[in-house]
Amino acid sequence: MPSQQTLYTLWPGFRWSHLLALTDRFLGEAQWPQTDRWLTAYFAEHKAFGGKDRAFYREKLFRLCRQAPLVVALQQGYAKHSFESELADIWTGLGDMPSAELWSWLVLLDNQPERLPREIEDGQQRLNFLQQCQRDFPERFESLSQGWLPGWQPWLERRAQQSQWSDAQRRHWLAMQNQRPPLWLWCMPGEVAWARASLEAEGFVVLAERGAALALEPDSRLHRSEAWQKGVIEIQDLASQAVVTAVGAQSGERIWDACAGAGGKALALAIQVGQQGLVVATDLRAHALRETQRRAQRLGLSQLVVDVWDAQQSAAPARECDRVLVDAPCTGAGTWRRSPDARWRLNDALLGELTELQDRILAEASAAVRPGGHLIYATCSWLVEENEDRVAKFLQANAAFQLIDQRLLGAPGLDADTLFAATLYRTEP
Repeated sequence: MPSQQTLYTLWPGFRWSHLLALTDRFLGEAQWPQTDRWLTAYFAEHKAFGGKDRAFYREKLFRLCRQAPLVVALQQGYAKHSFESELADIWTGLGDMPSAELWSWLVLLDNQPERLPREIEDGQQRLNFLQQCQRDFPERFESLSQGWLPGWQPWLERRAQQSQWSDAQRRHWLAMQNQRPPLWLWCMPGEVAWARASLEAEGFVVLAERGAALALEPDSRLHRSEAWQKGVIEIQDLASQAVVTAVGAQSGERIWDACAGAGGKALALAIQVGQQGLVVATDLRAHALRETQRRAQRLGLSQLVVDVWDAQQSAAPARECDRVLVDAPCTGAGTWRRSPDARWRLNDALLGELTELQDRILAEASAAVRPGGHLIYATCSWLVEENEDRVAKFLQANAAFQLIDQRLLGAPGLDADTLFAATLYRTEP
């Protein structure tokens, strides 16, 4: 029986018709959709697909998300007999090519010309062109293969300078952007050994262990495991766990997680404050808070409560909090390894809208920090514009706060997402 990795790297002929139909439907969207949600809806429509089929199509579509610039450049260059021409808009470029030709480039990148779809009659010529581009333009070929656009380079240069990355660290971080990180878990206090043994006994492969965190293969399905059913483990990327550590929660404290989303960090904070403490998780999305409540109930965390809050509609709730976490809405650039489609929705206009929103939320939420308390600002982004720039602007306008620490968390040092956290201390009322 082939391994999961072998299954994913093959291009079986009997799946071509379904993959091409799926691709035509996908590229028919007005803009690049949130791919994971799109696939969930598509599979709900096409219930005949089995588990292996869904895994295959999911892996292929996410592969396209990661290497779309190279596919567009190769198709465009093949037509113009030049690999140096300016790259077209990615989504438009994909939509302009027949699906069989689109996938032909990825099959040839895997050096499997014998598995090209039957619609491709010029496979050898395409392979020759690909190899010529790889040989004559190695830097451009590698950059596009990594899903990296030249227009993003100034952002990367700022980050490398801010974080004092060496050339080796920058190259490593870039290479990581096309590699899926493992599935990270945290374990309830004192349960790491039991959780690992239980998971391994059920056939899960534990790739790494760091403190109370375990790393599993990316597609591990945990929800039927004994450790999950008993509420001993919870899914959370290692960089997100580092944000929780940066909050520095202590037993008995009152903490407000202002932009809690589905509550991953709020859950971990609730464990740290214990039954004598309180964690209030807020978000503007009621459905996300319902998920937070469900997860808290599964873990038996009665010290976690939820409430709807929209920073654009109302002032911060009147609270005297020991710590306030603002995990602000952002571009999600730090999660490209896990959600590669997010990179194609990033542009200057979106960044401008988000930085204004980040400033507003940070200013509003800071009012809830008691004198002597801490404000933690975090994002799922590596962009300096969303991180250090926002902290600097806030500090200029708020003399009552002092910066204690700010840094990137996760990649390139860890096999995880790339997140940011800054800790500020309130000195005055």
